[in-house]
Amino acid sequence: MSSLCTGGACVSPAPDGWKLVAFFSDWREPPPCPVETPILAFEGLPAPPPPSCGACTCEAPEGKCRLPETWTVSSAGCDNPGGGVKTNFDAPTNWDGTCNQDKAIPASTLCGGVPCVRSITISPPVIEELPCKPHADGDPEQPLPKAWNGGPLTPIGRACMSDKPWPSCTEQAGKVCGPAGEDYSSCILREGEHPCPEGWGSERHLLYGDIQDNRECSACSCGPPTGGTCAVYAAVFGAPACSEAKAGGEVSAGMIAPCHDVMPGAPLSGKTADLLNYTKGTCMPSGGEVVGDLVLANAATVCCAAATS
Repeated sequence: MSSLCTGGACVSPAPDGWKLVAFFSDWREPPPCPVETPILAFEGLPAPPPPSCGACTCEAPEGKCRLPETWTVSSAGCDNPGGGVKTNFDAPTNWDGTCNQDKAIPASTLCGGVPCVRSITISPPVIEELPCKPHADGDPEQPLPKAWNGGPLTPIGRACMSDKPWPSCTEQAGKVCGPAGEDYSSCILREGEHPCPEGWGSERHLLYGDIQDNRECSACSCGPPTGGTCAVYAAVFGAPACSEAKAGGEVSAGMIAPCHDVMPGAPLSGKTADLLNYTKGTCMPSGGEVVGDLVLANAATVCCAAATS
């Protein structure tokens, strides 16, 4: 308690356009206006912070490397891909790559008067992957403390005034006596957004009487899987049980179907396909960004200065 301003503190009079107020700002529920300043001049909140959005990530896709399905035998060599008679030597649907002897072509079988077997073209494997599952990374956002149960997420500001002039401070010419306590401080208030006047800039509060916060975090999503790799060793054979290899080689997903020359008229009794490697693709995440509008209206500026007792 001051001997110069009983129960309060000495402050300068309000500059032109400003009002002297008793001001409260805290997370807790505001107490009633002081007896000396019983009129509620303004009550509002500072602009709320944006929501904290976790970074979006994508799980690895579920998928597989589908083995070559199209095996085309030609009576022409690889140097003449458009020529010759084509014979279907395809693998069965959902083939596991083990020895398959369907559609065998006996030795010296003729197509248009020439051996049916002169080359074989094997389609590349195909990567089949399901969409990636998106996730928002990071710890769950901790809720901010509220001004009161069910209240806003920012500290409330309350300014109270009197319809009477504040009393003058004794022994401090030009000063007036304002509140100085645990709850309320002596400050000045002005409608709108303004810089603090000289001598009142130690503490500035910009409050809004109306806030519409429609911001939220956009949902995480994932682009299509890309970048996967898959390689297979495909081979054809001339004897039962897939013995006596006639042609073969490595073929990878995305490459042009390779052609292999075969001795003219050779028998083709079976085929195999061994998976050499399969690396899953990755998905590009998106989302996790703040979307929506923050509408602030009915602004008021409160400035407080260090009072003297």
